[in-house]
Amino acid sequence: MTGFDRALSPLGVPAFLKDHWLRTFVHIRGEKSRFTPLLPWSDLNAILEQHRLTSPRIKLYRDGQQIDPAQYLTPAMFGVPRLDAGGLAVSLAQGASLILDDVQDLAPRVRDLTMSFQDALHTDVFANLYAGWGTRQAFAVHWDAQEAFVLQLCGRKRWKLYRPTRLHPLKNDVAAPPQPSGPPAWEDILEDGDTLYIPRGWWHEAFPLDEPSLHLTVSLTPPTALDYLGWAMARLRQHDELRASLPVQDQAAQQNIAATIARLTADVLQHTSIADFLREWNANIRPSPHIRLPQAVYEQFSPVTDRSRVRLASLHILSFSSQGEDFVFPAAGRLWTVPKALQPALAKLQNGRDLTVAELADGLPIAARADLIRSLGVLAQAGVILVSQA
Repeated sequence: MTGFDRALSPLGVPAFLKDHWLRTFVHIRGEKSRFTPLLPWSDLNAILEQHRLTSPRIKLYRDGQQIDPAQYLTPAMFGVPRLDAGGLAVSLAQGASLILDDVQDLAPRVRDLTMSFQDALHTDVFANLYAGWGTRQAFAVHWDAQEAFVLQLCGRKRWKLYRPTRLHPLKNDVAAPPQPSGPPAWEDILEDGDTLYIPRGWWHEAFPLDEPSLHLTVSLTPPTALDYLGWAMARLRQHDELRASLPVQDQAAQQNIAATIARLTADVLQHTSIADFLREWNANIRPSPHIRLPQAVYEQFSPVTDRSRVRLASLHILSFSSQGEDFVFPAAGRLWTVPKALQPALAKLQNGRDLTVAELADGLPIAARADLIRSLGVLAQAGVILVSQA
């Protein structure tokens, strides 16, 4: 069972995707302490002690206002600022909540959790940690521009959710959603081990209950139709007439370029499908780096064999498109061409786990296996894949 599966248990992934994902909130009761191992208090203490965390990566909020970082960070005159343990303790004792952004980069188990969300929902994922003690809110009622899963690691918090006042709002929208005026659509206490899913645009606020509380908010940013349009329109840069400056005085020329714009826009939308965009989006999801020193220095350029293990270095998957009798894919700043016979094997490559060359080659014609090994060697030399020896 993946971390994503556990987060949705006992509701289950199929029921969540059918009834709630991108639609409406859901509160899932869970077994106490089931999320605590992701990031217990002892791990948080170690992170705060061992990393030079500065604003805005780490921040304190109380009653909707950010606490001046000078209250809990050492002065810059002493070099790179670092946490002032005394100032931090005083600020938290005075009712502030601690927020640590992108904690998946600091806690391996949280990183594994976010990767399972990536694999299941095919989009970028990040996780922020929230720690509170008293009764004062960190934030007033607000909405987020991303999908959010709240996982209660320990302690409790009371939540209120309000329906969206603007459908599908964006971070940089043309209009701001009005504040909710009616009663909350849902209000309850999130217990240790519970999950709460909050779709984009749903207003919400959380209330500490005068006890230590620690929760993760796992946030996702699925693509929108506007993202697809931006991706498709970028292809218009290849046309000389669209890169030219617009005629300011000549109205006839303006009409001609307007007709050209309409024709080329219709053409690019006809020939760039949403499926193509989503395939490329999935390939470019931010993966976590996999570092294996000192072995990587010796293994990266070692001969590739059937027993070698390989994984993508900085792509989630490869995004293929057909080009005549071959396939092409972008990686490491260039466009790679591979024979059609090798595409099924290379399509198995991913960043999330490594595979043996023998596993990649399973199902390939015997004659194509030597070509696969040669191709993997070239990709390793270019840093597209990581190689380790079994």
